[in-house]
Amino acid sequence: MNYTLELGLKGLCRHPRTMLLAVFTMALGLAATMTMLTLLAMLSADPLPGQSRNLYLAWVDSRQAPDAGDKLDDESRTPPRLLKLADVKALAAAMPQARQAALVPTSLSLDNEDGSTQASVRALLATGPMPSMFAVPLQHGRYWTAQEEREHAPVAIIDRETSLKLLGTANGTGQRVRIGRTLFQVIGISAGWNPQPHFYALQGNESAWGKQFAVRVYLPLESALDAGVTPASSQDCDRGKHGGFRFNELDVGACRFLQLWAELTTPESVRSFNDQLDGYTRQRHAEGVFVRPPQSRLYSVRQWLAANRAVPASVHLNLWLAAGLLGLCMVNVAGLLAARFLRRGTELGVRRVLGASRRDIVLQCLTEAGIAGLAGGLLALPLTLFGLWVVRLQDRGYTELAHLNPLLFLALLALAVLVGLLVGVLPAWRATRIEPALQVKSL
Repeated sequence: MNYTLELGLKGLCRHPRTMLLAVFTMALGLAATMTMLTLLAMLSADPLPGQSRNLYLAWVDSRQAPDAGDKLDDESRTPPRLLKLADVKALAAAMPQARQAALVPTSLSLDNEDGSTQASVRALLATGPMPSMFAVPLQHGRYWTAQEEREHAPVAIIDRETSLKLLGTANGTGQRVRIGRTLFQVIGISAGWNPQPHFYALQGNESAWGKQFAVRVYLPLESALDAGVTPASSQDCDRGKHGGFRFNELDVGACRFLQLWAELTTPESVRSFNDQLDGYTRQRHAEGVFVRPPQSRLYSVRQWLAANRAVPASVHLNLWLAAGLLGLCMVNVAGLLAARFLRRGTELGVRRVLGASRRDIVLQCLTEAGIAGLAGGLLALPLTLFGLWVVRLQDRGYTELAHLNPLLFLALLALAVLVGLLVGVLPAWRATRIEPALQVKSL
């Protein structure tokens, strides 16, 4: 066995030009495939590790019946997601056993107390224990309480960067910031929080990726509304009210603008919540409040991302193209290896005459092919890093996530060896079909 492996290693040094060509060809296909696999792995990763598996987006159909001739929305591309504040409160009261948070993102301008410094930030207006449900990391202070929310207390959580800019300190808890004419007391300082993709507040056809979605400020929804904050977000309003993306007006009673999330930690709680959600919809329909046929949905985070096609279709297409290139490279490498083994037919025939079995010949050839694959994998590493660098040069929001991690590098090496063995199987089998007597006669 060791002798067979030794012969395989020595065989690599023979006909070096064809071996180098085989290694480079394999490296090229592997690098293209690993570049796209790495990007897809990053885009498909858990956006909120340890927490997102417990989060579910809930929706009930409270929309008015469409007018005759209205064009129906394509729900396969943009699934409905918005609820009225009244429905959010009713669902929270009907299912108090599950923690629920409704939220809406918006752009916001806030000042320090004397108005000398201003900051424009992305904020989340939320009901319920949203910061704790979504694992917003606190560096100082605390989250708001249910009592503060009921009393519409003007409290805020801001991130460290905003605290430094407005308040001149990394720990601005206890100080106040001004939003419009209302002073909000800072009760907590958060670290950076920007899950990628930003699944928690997708807005129609808006991209799910990018640094611009980093949240800097968190406010209780009704406290913000009392202060005159109008969410700059998508709205779905009853007739007579303007819907679409709005930034300067909101009719809280007539418009759906909130996305409702529930924290459900067990399969039983998911089933129970789904049943109660369906029951609520049927009850409201029976009361004549919901005019459309009863319809409710409950999405896990992964289901929600899949429904919204958060991973761009171009990434999947490029992966298929890269896999096609790898297949083409494998065919070419298989041809190169077959030519190498056939040129050494005399050597292999002599081994057979001296007592080597076909199994020994196959092992010798596969050793060459496997090591060639490993060499191709090592060469593919810098090519993959170069490919990821080129991807990061494209400003598409998600491209900045294209980084190779150690586990993917190990996967690259394993894939390289596997590809080497696969492309070596047919040439090795053909080498065993050589008749030893014919090869010896040619000496």
